[in-house]
Amino acid sequence: MSVPKAKALLTVCAALLLCGCGQALSEREIVRAVFFARQQGAYSACLLLADQNAESDGVQYKTVSARGDTAAQALHLAEDALPGRLYYGLLDLAALPPGCDWADAQTLGTLLYDKAQPAPELSVFVLDTADHSWAADAASLYEDMKAVEREYDLHCGLQQLFTQADGCAVPAYRADSGYDFALLAADGVSVYVSGLQAQLAAALCGQTGRFFTAFAGGQAVCDTQVNVTAEDTTVQLHLRDTDFQPLGAYNEDWQALLCTELQQAFSALTADDAADFFHLQFWHVNLCGPGSVLPVPRLEILFE
Repeated sequence: MSVPKAKALLTVCAALLLCGCGQALSEREIVRAVFFARQQGAYSACLLLADQNAESDGVQYKTVSARGDTAAQALHLAEDALPGRLYYGLLDLAALPPGCDWADAQTLGTLLYDKAQPAPELSVFVLDTADHSWAADAASLYEDMKAVEREYDLHCGLQQLFTQADGCAVPAYRADSGYDFALLAADGVSVYVSGLQAQLAAALCGQTGRFFTAFAGGQAVCDTQVNVTAEDTTVQLHLRDTDFQPLGAYNEDWQALLCTELQQAFSALTADDAADFFHLQFWHVNLCGPGSVLPVPRLEILFE
């Protein structure tokens, strides 16, 4: 077979795979997001789908939801309620139930991976505790979470639920502004942090490259690009193009105040060794060998 014909055949095969063995995407149910909630021991699953029959200036989504004894059952019942075949190839957001723990994250992550692997663009949040109506709120929740990702340069991929055996870390949605951060230990209590501490945790986990948050008791806002490097258990926090925006007639040393709060947040985040969320134990063992005493973690803040 000639090279041009081989390329043409590969193109056709790829198109068939993407469209479901010849079925056009326009004839399928395209899933954009999956939301999970848990109430009174039962699970609720909601699929947010692209509404391909919507007017160009109207609502672009539709929803289907169901309840079940398990998350898998709820998702299966929601899928069965749709007339067409589902296409998960464009799925780019999943929301775990509020208050979830490590075991929940592993179970739901595995369920989603089976549906959408490898899903490189799929991002994960923990849902807030508000009582949501899927039909009324799913589309706005999706848009809000994607906006948080863009504004805060934030991304937690599905694969990050499985990179460590002792825990995982996931951003948690909040309706007002910013985001919280969930530290879910396999053998410990789940911890949710907010504000500057949440954004520092996200940076230490490699899930954000930006701080954009109020500090100093709400007197100012810091907007800065963030990069993290480490030498053993000493973490270097590189802050670039840092901008301080006072929220009143204050005259303070904002840089010093930010450094103080970052040090306090770092101490709080690293005080609990239930899981190696920030890979400090991992790097120390690789440098010094198993059984070596872990030094107290230190934070160096570098303005560049």
